Amino acid sequence: MSRNIIAEWSPPVNYPHVSLDVVFPGGFFSRPVEDDHVDHYEVERFEPDEGKFMTIGSPRSPLIEFPAADYENATIRIRAVLNNGSKTAFMTSTMLVYSMVAEFKSPNNTILLSFI
Repeated sequence: MSRNIIAEWSPPVNYPHVSLDVVFPGGFFSRPVEDDHVDHYEVERFEPDEGKFMTIGSPRSPLIEFPAADYENATIRIRAVLNNGSKTAFMTSTMLVYSMVAEFKSPNNTILLSFI
């Protein structure tokens, strides 16, 4: 059975200045607006067999899906590429891929029954 990892993150946002910010500073009345300076993102996954990060995609939205392979943990790093070509620093995250696999379709599943 093939498994995929879906990684989703919050895009960078800006808080525009509004007239009431003078009364209550700190963006109390501002709504966050997605940063329009971001062109796309670079996503890399750590490959333990090779000991280095390998590029898995360059999505334009803050979401990517990729195969989980046969590893227990997936370490990915993400950075934004701006319109002018400059790149932000990488943000790294590690997630547990195979923590628990359960088939809940069967009514006789012991894991399902233990939750009830």
